Amino acid sequence: MWCHKILVAYDGSTPSRKALEVMREIAQSNPAAEVVLVHVMRLFSSGSAAAGMATVMVEDAMAIRRELEAVAAELPNPAEVKVLKGTSPADLIVNCAKDEGCDLIIMGSRGQGGVKGFLGSVSYAVTKESPVTVLIAKESVCQ
Repeated sequence: MWCHKILVAYDGSTPSRKALEVMREIAQSNPAAEVVLVHVMRLFSSGSAAAGMATVMVEDAMAIRRELEAVAAELPNPAEVKVLKGTSPADLIVNCAKDEGCDLIIMGSRGQGGVKGFLGSVSYAVTKESPVTVLIAKESVCQ
């Protein structure tokens, strides 16, 4: 199969849950494919008022990490979980994919920025900067 290592960006949103579903389908067809499950903890530069917010962000990131660890444990594929920290989620995702040798990035899109109505700002930036295929999982509108 063309895909040997898949990076899935996950933030707990409905579109990112869809990205996990898509990854499961692809990974099921190729049990040797490795999976990297990534959550980005976006850091904001701010003064002392951010101290309480930083604690909440870390707690949220650890909850998502535990959720991703449970997903990884259920996969028959080799899988690892990473929490990335920084100010540019798109750069972190693309750089992680490069560093890990991934040949596919799967992520959701909320459609709240970037190309209005189609891609969110992070998913749009990833598609522009990624040297590998990016699959955008949108919420299903047809039932």
